[in-house]
Amino acid sequence: MGPSQNVTYGPKDEGSPSKSNTLFRYWHSLGLTAQFLIVAALIVCGSMAVLGEWLSSQIAASQLRSRAEAGALYVEGFLARHVEEGPAGLNVSSDRQKELDDLLIGTELAKRVEGFRIWRQDGTIIYSTDKSLMGKRLPSADIDKAFAGTVVSQLEVGHNDAGDIEHSGDRSLIEIYAPIYRAGSREVIAVGELYEEAEEFIVQRNRAQRHTWAIVGATTLAIMGLLFLIVRRASNVIESQRITLKSQLANAQALAEQNTKLRKAADHARMDATKSNETLLNRIGSDLHDGPVQLLSLLILRLGGSSSGPGKGSDLPKSTPQELHPSRLASQVLMELRELSTGLVLPEIENMPLEAALRVAVERHEYTTGSVVSASYDGLPENVAHPLKICLYRVVQEGLNNAFRHAGAREQRVTASAEDNVITVIVSDAGPSAKQDIKTMGRRHPLGLQGIRNRVEAFGGSVQFQQRGGDGTQLIVSVPLESNSA
Repeated sequence: MGPSQNVTYGPKDEGSPSKSNTLFRYWHSLGLTAQFLIVAALIVCGSMAVLGEWLSSQIAASQLRSRAEAGALYVEGFLARHVEEGPAGLNVSSDRQKELDDLLIGTELAKRVEGFRIWRQDGTIIYSTDKSLMGKRLPSADIDKAFAGTVVSQLEVGHNDAGDIEHSGDRSLIEIYAPIYRAGSREVIAVGELYEEAEEFIVQRNRAQRHTWAIVGATTLAIMGLLFLIVRRASNVIESQRITLKSQLANAQALAEQNTKLRKAADHARMDATKSNETLLNRIGSDLHDGPVQLLSLLILRLGGSSSGPGKGSDLPKSTPQELHPSRLASQVLMELRELSTGLVLPEIENMPLEAALRVAVERHEYTTGSVVSASYDGLPENVAHPLKICLYRVVQEGLNNAFRHAGAREQRVTASAEDNVITVIVSDAGPSAKQDIKTMGRRHPLGLQGIRNRVEAFGGSVQFQQRGGDGTQLIVSVPLESNSA
């Protein structure tokens, strides 16, 4: 086991996540057109590079195949007739060899074709322009393919067979193996091999490949240009729409803020109006109590002193009913004024919780009328806007007064609850009894159901008045807490 090694990680290793985050942010900071150019360049250019490479290879292979077919025709037409079949098998006679040497060695043809060979199926060379190879057996897979009837061609620098032949230089050569058929049949009896000079072939191949790459590059640029124009136009449209939407959003937000301010101003105005209304009602109630009520009380005291009957010389007949006596009428007026002033004057409930304020309304009704009210409260919020508290106080007050006047205070009940951000107040009774005094049904109240409806609707609430036949009535009031909380 070798000595231990300490591996130290530098700042670059620690910063690799930061680099990825930086690249991610940089990518998202680019515009749509730039992102498209990068992605399109990777995809389109990569695809066109693969296509160009494939086309180049196909062109080179096609050119090589054409040269191989031409070489095969040359072998079949020129070398085949020099191959003879004898008792010892295939051979090329001395005369035929001399004839081939005179044609292939030191001639103009030799400048293009470096060498010729003729092979038997066992891999023996029966003729070669290189005399040192004749009679040698150099089997190869290419010869086997040629004996199977396939023309084999390949481009190489120099040539050697089975590794025992020296390279003849650095010239590029086309090596062609072509089958030689028996005359009048398609039976392969030998294989001819030739090495053709390939400089011209390489020049033509490179020229064709350059043209192919030029066409592929021009096509790629055209595609990229057209896509760029389309995407740029779409990007400009999107950008203009984004700017328009941003402007519209800013205007909408400004309008929303303005509406919010107006709504808050309206809420404040509504609450101020409610407070002003209650202040006015309190002032009217106090003025009634301190003015006409006091004067009527004094009048009743004085009339009561001479209430035994009309004096001498009085214009009133002796048979005037008791109900029409001035003291009786003044007492009734006094009772109406006291009831009016009591209903208008609001107790101090500003610092009370909502439930306590509703309890005060119930208790004042019980004290004033001498009746009994069943009340229940569930989940009421501690703090609500003071005008809303006054509104609900008036709802309970008017609902109980109606129940007292029209139902004779039978089974009066108040239920107040809060659920789903809505306060619901229900005032119910069991309906009038058969013995109810008709006179009590004629009494009036300063607020009235229409006044209650106006108050509740000012807070965005609703009022329902349900009659249940002989089972009494229900006053149902629902008020949302939204924008009405303290």
